[in-house]
Amino acid sequence: MRYIDQPRGAGTAYRFKMKTPKALAGMIDPLTQKKFGNWIIRPFGGERHLPTAKKLRDICVAEVRTMTADAASGAGLSGRFNLERAEGWAEALRVQKAEGGPDDYQPDVYDLIEDEVRRAPKARRKAFQKVALSGTLSMSDAVNRYLHDRRPNNGFGYATLAPTTQKDMRVAVKYLCEFMEETEETLFLEDVNIDAITRFRNDFLPQKTSPRAPEGLSYGTIEKLCGYCRNLWKWAIEHRHVDASLGNPFENPKGVRKQKRNKGPKGDIYKADEAEAIMKAFPLGNRLGDIFRLALVSGCRATELAKVTVENVSEDGAFYYIAGGKTDNATRTIPVPEIARAIVLRRLADAKAVGEDRLFHDYPIRPSTDKVSSLSQEYTRQRRAGSCQKDWR
Repeated sequence: MRYIDQPRGAGTAYRFKMKTPKALAGMIDPLTQKKFGNWIIRPFGGERHLPTAKKLRDICVAEVRTMTADAASGAGLSGRFNLERAEGWAEALRVQKAEGGPDDYQPDVYDLIEDEVRRAPKARRKAFQKVALSGTLSMSDAVNRYLHDRRPNNGFGYATLAPTTQKDMRVAVKYLCEFMEETEETLFLEDVNIDAITRFRNDFLPQKTSPRAPEGLSYGTIEKLCGYCRNLWKWAIEHRHVDASLGNPFENPKGVRKQKRNKGPKGDIYKADEAEAIMKAFPLGNRLGDIFRLALVSGCRATELAKVTVENVSEDGAFYYIAGGKTDNATRTIPVPEIARAIVLRRLADAKAVGEDRLFHDYPIRPSTDKVSSLSQEYTRQRRAGSCQKDWR
C-alpha cells in the first residue's frame, strides 16, 4: 500500500500520494502547472479496485523518478503525455506479456493505456499511443542499449565498437528511419520486416547520394550499412527484445551474382614518375613532404605514422614503433632505411624542442574518431591541385 492513499476512508476511491523529492522542490508540476508542494498527489479517476490502483501507483512512481532524474540533470520536467512517459507504459506492457498476461484479479495494462490515450491531446495522441502500445524497443532505445553493451570491457564479452563504427551505425539507423518515414522514437524493432528491408536495400539505399557518392551508394557501402543493422538485430534476438521465430530481417541470403556498381578505374600504386611529381609538389621539410617520403620508404600508413610518439622512436632514427591499430597485427616495429633517417632525426629534435609528444605533432588528432583526418584531407586536396590528379592511385 506504499504511496496509495484512501482520503475518504475504507471502501472509497484510491489516489497516489508521495513525499515530494528534494530535487523537485520549487519546480512546476507539468500536470497541474503549479509548484510542487510537500506532497505529490495524483487521483486515480475514482478507482476503487486495489490491484488496478497498484498498477496506476507503479506508473506514477516511474513518472516521479523520471522527473527527479530530469531535475537532477538540469533538464526540464517531462509532461504526462510525452514519449518518456509513453515508454514507461510500454515497459509495463512488456512486463505483463513476459508474465503471461494479467491474472484474473489484475487490470490489463492494455486497457489502462487505452484510457490514457483517450485523455491525451490530439497533437500528441498518435505518437503517444504508438510508443505506449509497442511490444518491443524503439530504435532509439535499442541503439543506445546495444552501444552500451558493446562498450569497452563490457560484461557480455562483446567486441568493442570503434567510434567511427558507432557513427556509421547511427547513419544506417537514420537511413532506415527515413525509409520507414518514422523517427527513432516512433520506429520499433517489431515494425521492421523482411519485405521492408528488401525494398530498403534494393530500392532506397542505391538512390542515396552524397559528395563522395554522387551516383548513389555502392553495393559494398549498402552491405556495410545493412551489416550494422544485422548485428543490432542479432543482439535484440539474443536479449529477447525481438521474437526469434521472426528471424533477422537483415540476413541477406546468397542470391544472383551482382556486377560492381562503381565502374571506375581499378586502384593501383603510384608509378615512378607520379611519385616524383608528388615529391616535387611536396618539398622536403614540409610536413606533408616529410610524411610522404617516410611512408613511401618504410611501408607504413601515413595516418599511422602521424600518430607515432617521440618515445616510440629510436634515438638514432633507425626504427619506430606502431603502438596499435584496428587489429592485433597493427602493433609492430618499422625499420627506417638509412636514406630517410635524417627526416626522423630532424622531426625528433623539433618535437623535443617544443615539448610535443608526437613526431608529426603539427597534424592534430580528432578526439571523436582518434584519427588524423586533416592529413588525408590535405593530401587529397594538394594532390588534386598538383601534378597528380588521379584519384585511383
